[in-house]
Amino acid sequence: MDYKYIEQLLERYFECETSLGEENVLKAFFAQENVPVSLLAYRSIFTEAEQAKNEETLSANFDKRILSLIGEEQAKEPVKVKARIISMQRRLQPLYKAAACVAIILALGQAAQMPYNDANAEQENIARSLEKPAIQQDQNAVAKSDSVKNNTDATLRN
Repeated sequence: MDYKYIEQLLERYFECETSLGEENVLKAFFAQENVPVSLLAYRSIFTEAEQAKNEETLSANFDKRILSLIGEEQAKEPVKVKARIISMQRRLQPLYKAAACVAIILALGQAAQMPYNDANAEQENIARSLEKPAIQQDQNAVAKSDSVKNNTDATLRN
């Protein structure tokens, strides 16, 4: 038997171009028992809706029966809820929390940078100490300071 019409309907069904009548034709086709093997994979799509209808569902008065068992229908007065007044400080509390989080992150970032900054400073100090100081470049400066020191010692002795 040729099932080209059913295959065309399936293509149109998956492209959302079928009418309700055509979908009913597909449901009726897949509801029968002798469906070809090539179309058997599509059977569950059209038969699940019928199976769901046949399943047992809750009755219309189910809610009333359960509520009567619980006793909630006896409470006739609705519960009154008081309105709360929210202060400006309470409204801004999430903003304060966000600002505190940002401050903590910045402080941790600064603390993480400290060891690197100290290491760079130590390397710069070592490099400066290896250079000749400006006083030692003037060779006479040491001799002058020693002679001034010797002269002051000699005058003090006299």
